[in-house]
Amino acid sequence: MTTTPKPLPGQWTISLHTVANLTILTLHDADGAQREIGFHPLTPPGTADRTVTAPEDIAEPELRASAHKLIDTFYGRTARAQANADAFGRAVPDQQHLFDRLRSAAPGSRADLDIDHEALTIVLKLTAAGPAAGALLTLVTRWPGSTGKGAPGDPADGVDRKLDDDGVLTVVLDQARAEHFLAWCRDQP
Repeated sequence: MTTTPKPLPGQWTISLHTVANLTILTLHDADGAQREIGFHPLTPPGTADRTVTAPEDIAEPELRASAHKLIDTFYGRTARAQANADAFGRAVPDQQHLFDRLRSAAPGSRADLDIDHEALTIVLKLTAAGPAAGALLTLVTRWPGSTGKGAPGDPADGVDRKLDDDGVLTVVLDQARAEHFLAWCRDQP
């Protein structure tokens, strides 16, 4: 059973650029921003660089199949990112309240969410400077999940701590660690 190929979103394009015997396919959104890159090996000599508005505009069947794969990859990554964001929202429905508690525990600190573009997951980024950095570090190291199994004080996998030359502490927690850390914060007095 074959599935119907997914169409390009409206106003999106795919640019094809050939280098030696490799074609680089780049999916661009309506604003021209790059959204996904794919590759098609063993492209015949003389294949022209071009931009298309639909995979059906690509005459070469194997290259067209690579364009469909590029679109499928984009939709798959988007669905995975949405599923991870939804899971985070279910795990931390009181996110704003918890961020407020973090700022109370370490006045002057910031809590922001970002995306790990490789894993397509949510990351929690905590930053603080000066005295707030000390309070934030104390809070994070009190959390039982903060240290790994290596040398004492080494951060756990999924926890990255960095103190820059200006005294700004940045702690980044991957999605699983962020969910556990925030759940722990929820239960703190």
